[in-house]
Amino acid sequence: MSGWFWIVAAIGLVVVVGGLADYLLLARPGYQPVPLVMDPVPTLFIPGHLGTRYSFGHMLWRLQRRYGLSKDVVAIVAPDGKVHLRGQLNLNHHAAVQVLFTDKAVRPAAQLHGLEKVITALQTQQAFAEVNIVGHSMGGVTAVLYLLSKPTVPVANLVTIAAPMNDLEVAQRSPILNWRLTRTGPEHAAPIYQQFQKTIGNLPANLRWLNIAGDLLIGGRHDGEVAINSSFAIRYLVKDRIKDYTEVVIRGPRAAHSLLHENRLVDHDIVEYLWQRQRDF
Repeated sequence: MSGWFWIVAAIGLVVVVGGLADYLLLARPGYQPVPLVMDPVPTLFIPGHLGTRYSFGHMLWRLQRRYGLSKDVVAIVAPDGKVHLRGQLNLNHHAAVQVLFTDKAVRPAAQLHGLEKVITALQTQQAFAEVNIVGHSMGGVTAVLYLLSKPTVPVANLVTIAAPMNDLEVAQRSPILNWRLTRTGPEHAAPIYQQFQKTIGNLPANLRWLNIAGDLLIGGRHDGEVAINSSFAIRYLVKDRIKDYTEVVIRGPRAAHSLLHENRLVDHDIVEYLWQRQRDF
């Protein structure tokens, strides 16, 4: 065999091994030393419909390497709601928890139930009075359902990324709904939005909320799956009811729905909003 064969074979082996290592490590707690910062509020990262370890895995790696966040725990939720925790929660730094669901097609109600179980399980490792939540797509909808459910552990800070707050279907791909936002609210209200309306009185007044949406700049003001108007329709229900509500639009090709959690501008916005921190190098 020629030398080129062995070169190509060696490169292929490196790619396969590297990909396998990446796959395995993304669902493991981080081990990189991080600065000691007393932070009593852990931050949970919730993926959307069909979300996997890749949904927030690389973002959490970047946040640990660049900003000193510590990925303490990976919480794996089974279809029956049972929770397995990998790692140990430590509130001597900015602690992150990656939430994964073995049923990738989980619906919001089941995802909400799993989130409640994760928080209960984490409390057995270390007590905390509040949580921060970062949710992508349907994970953001689930986070809102949680904070409106009068939970025993309330949400201090919420970050939603490309969340379909006013879509007819939030747990599967569907045509992009771009209902116009009027002076008083969206021109149409989807069932999930109506559900928010019914329980909005449960919104905690001290909540801080960063709502991020994407615009591909190809017309229509959307990220390829969710319209900005859907994500931002929630503003009519929460503005002037909570401590802070901030909207951010990420623009360009890397504002695609499944690329927003790989966008370093989003990294920066999350860290600055949650911990008022800048890059540590």
